[in-house]
Amino acid sequence: MSAPDPVDILAAGGVLSAVPRTALARLVAACPVEAPAPGTLLMEQGVEGDFALAVLAGDVRIEVSGDLGTAVVARLGPGELVGELAAVAGGRRTASVRAGDGLRVLRLERSRLMEVLADAPDLALAVIAALARRLDRVNEAVSVMTRAATALADGSYTPDMLDALNRHADRLSHFADAFRDMAAEMVEKRTASQEMQTAAAIQRAFLPGAPPQGRFADRVEIAALMEPARNVGGDFYDYFLLDERRLGFAVGDVSGKGTPAAMFMSVARTVLKTVAREGATPGAVLERVNDLLAEDNTEGMFVTLAYGVIDLGTGWVQIAQGGHEEVLVLGSDGRLDLLAPTGPALGLFEGRGFSTHARTLRPGDRLIVATDGVTEAFDPDRAPYGWDRLRAALQGDGPEGAGATLDRLRRDVAAFVRGAPASDDLTVLALRYRGASGG
Repeated sequence: MSAPDPVDILAAGGVLSAVPRTALARLVAACPVEAPAPGTLLMEQGVEGDFALAVLAGDVRIEVSGDLGTAVVARLGPGELVGELAAVAGGRRTASVRAGDGLRVLRLERSRLMEVLADAPDLALAVIAALARRLDRVNEAVSVMTRAATALADGSYTPDMLDALNRHADRLSHFADAFRDMAAEMVEKRTASQEMQTAAAIQRAFLPGAPPQGRFADRVEIAALMEPARNVGGDFYDYFLLDERRLGFAVGDVSGKGTPAAMFMSVARTVLKTVAREGATPGAVLERVNDLLAEDNTEGMFVTLAYGVIDLGTGWVQIAQGGHEEVLVLGSDGRLDLLAPTGPALGLFEGRGFSTHARTLRPGDRLIVATDGVTEAFDPDRAPYGWDRLRAALQGDGPEGAGATLDRLRRDVAAFVRGAPASDDLTVLALRYRGASGG
C-alpha cells in the first residue's frame, strides 16, 4: 500500500491547510521527505535554526529544558508544523523536537516557507489575526485592533469595532482610521492582487507629509522615497519633531510581504513614535519598542529599524540601529562612514540591549538611511546592486542636497536593474545638515 500523498495530509488540517493545493504541491516537490528513527533529536533547544518540519506520519515530541529538568510539553501529529519560528525569522530554537514512532516529515527550508507566505493570500489573512493576537497585551488600543483583525479574517468584521480605539487612545486614533479604511477595502476586494494594493495603501497612509516646520527648520534638509515592490513588504520611513529643536527620524523594514507585513509595519511605526516622544536616547527607545513588539510574538515577525535624533541647533545626532545595516554618513569632504548595527532586529526576543552612535554633523554633511531593497536590488542576471555600487553612487554625487541625492541614487539603481522586477521595497531617507547659515 502506497504512502498517503503529502499534499493531502498538509491540506487536511494544521497551519498549512489554508495554503492553496497548487502552492502545497510546489512546496512538497521542492522539499525532501525524511523518516528519522524513533528518539532522533530533530531540533535542539538553544541552537540556531533555519528550517521547519511538517509531520506527514507518526508524531514528534516537543521538549523544553529548564532548571528543573526536561519536560515533554506537546506531541504533534500529521499535518502539524514544528520549528516555524526559526524557519521564518531565524534565531535560536525555543524547544527541542524528538522523533516518535513511525515518523515521516517534510523538511521545509526558510526560503520555501517564505515563498508560500508570499503566494497564499488566505494564509496571509490568518497571519493578520495571529499577529494581532500576539500584540494584545501591548495596550488597550492594540487589543481593540486584535479583535477587529480577527473578525476581518473570519468575515464578521464591522467598522464600529474600532470605536473604542478612538475613545480611549487618542494617540492611535489615526491608526484606527487607517485600519478602518484598509478593512473596508479588504472586505470589498479580497483577491490576491487587490490584497497587494491594500497593503500598499497602508504603507502610503503611514508615510509623513512635508518636513515639520519650526524655528530651526532651515537648519536641515530632509527627503525620503519609497518604491514598493510588486509583492509589497513592510518598509516605512518617518520624521517628526520631538520639541522645537530636536527632530526624530526613522527607517524600518518588516519581515515578510503583503498585508501581514503592512499590518506589522503600522503597529511598529505607531509604537516607535509613541515611545520616542518620551524623550529617551535612540538606544533606549529601541529597547522599549523591541520589548513591546516581542511580547507574545509567536509568529516570529520582526523589523529592522534605524531611529535617530538630530539637534537642529548644533548638528549633534544620535542614532541606534536594530539589525539595520544601511546607515551611512557622507561628509562634505567626500568621506563616507558606514555605521554598524547597535543591536538585533526588533520583535523576536525581549530584554535585548541597543547602544547609540553619536556625532556632530558639520554643515554640508549628509546622513543616508536605506533598506536592503537598495543593496539587494537585482539585475536580470540576479547580480545584486551591492555595497560597492552604493558607495560609488553616493561619493560621486558632489555637494548636492538631500533630494538630489535621492534622485541620483534612484536613477543609478534603475539603470543597474534594467527593468528587472523588484524583489523588495526600495526605501531611502536622506538628511543634509545646513547649519546655522542655512547653506
